[in-house]
Amino acid sequence: MPDSNPFDPKEGLRAPDLFPWETDMTATAPSGALAPAITRRTDSYLVPIVNGKGGVGKTMLTLALAAHTVKANGRALVWDADPQASSYDLTSVMDSPGYEVVHELDPDHAERIRGMRHIDTIFGDCPGSLEGADILSRIVRQASFVLIPYDHEPESVLPTLRTARRVAELGVPYAVVVTKANPQVGADHVLDAWDTLDRQSIPHFRSFVRLYRAWPNSLKAGVPITRWNERHAPRLREDVAAVHTELLLNIGRVHRGGRARHGAHA
Repeated sequence: MPDSNPFDPKEGLRAPDLFPWETDMTATAPSGALAPAITRRTDSYLVPIVNGKGGVGKTMLTLALAAHTVKANGRALVWDADPQASSYDLTSVMDSPGYEVVHELDPDHAERIRGMRHIDTIFGDCPGSLEGADILSRIVRQASFVLIPYDHEPESVLPTLRTARRVAELGVPYAVVVTKANPQVGADHVLDAWDTLDRQSIPHFRSFVRLYRAWPNSLKAGVPITRWNERHAPRLREDVAAVHTELLLNIGRVHRGGRARHGAHA
């Protein structure tokens, strides 16, 4: 771990140290990632992970997808735009997560962050409240694709529907991903969640993420889920890999001029 870090996890970027990797490729937090040999010719993919309801799995999905990107030999950055700085703090104490992380609360930096050519995909962990930071109009407008995690709890239904409709109003491709699915109840929980979304014509992925203790246990140990060895960890990795694949397929459709939501079930 470096002795100092120009990013205050509670205050975000300090102006004199803004985007230091543009000059020396320094990680924004300890990552263990190597500087890439080849940079992109286009802007990085920006995937904000949003929901007006907290506790639905935004941080889990953000960090898991970033870790899987690295496992797939990609280059990922986690942009923590949440004042709570959960993604930043958790990554900062991990043992070589492999991806970069920055805590930046100013959504006006979205375009510049996306312009980083040494990163393949940027996953944005956005705050639970969308109104205060104006996330939808200033970060989501820059998005390649938006993911909306949804745990299908009664208190999450309306906030998730409102979030989806606001993203749709901006004309940004998106899909809902069912998270925290209880493996002990079989497929009923997921099928009911999909039915709820279908009745509201909300696009959703066919992949989903089940709830296993492997996730909090890996965080407690400071090890990315892609390297965590526990009974149900492989199943969680399978879920994340499926979401990652479906995400890339949808982004590919967008870049080919198609409609991304055709790749999701709506």
